[in-house]
Amino acid sequence: MGGIGQKPRYDSVLQPGSSNLDTGKELVAQLYKEHSGKSDPLQYPASKKRLPNYFYKPLLDLYLKDQEASKGEVGKIDFDPLYNAQDFEISDFNLVVLPNKKGSGYVAARFKNMGVDQEIIFALQRTKMGWRIADIQYKDGRSLWKILKG
Repeated sequence: MGGIGQKPRYDSVLQPGSSNLDTGKELVAQLYKEHSGKSDPLQYPASKKRLPNYFYKPLLDLYLKDQEASKGEVGKIDFDPLYNAQDFEISDFNLVVLPNKKGSGYVAARFKNMGVDQEIIFALQRTKMGWRIADIQYKDGRSLWKILKG
């Protein structure tokens, strides 16, 4: 895997022939794939147009509010929320569906960052438009929701 800041390819995570993101795992895989591309849905102003495809509205509103308030500077999120790091060299990337209750779901992103095992949990909510990310939870107890709310 290349140098610091290089992201792996996620093409292999998506099911071949899968056009709609009807599972939470596909949604998270697609977000990682787009995040590694040229039109990163987490970057402002592309986030206004693209993140509604991924984030549940309450999280989306907090995320966009932080981006608008920071005016292109670092806001409340001073790290890459999909890797929980500022610098990364990702290997052994895998998505795992965790047991869930009806109407909600959890997908774990497991990978090594600079040789250290990492796990990030995506809390998902089923909406009329399909699965959306309601929160991203980190090993140290922080979550994207808590960071943006605080």
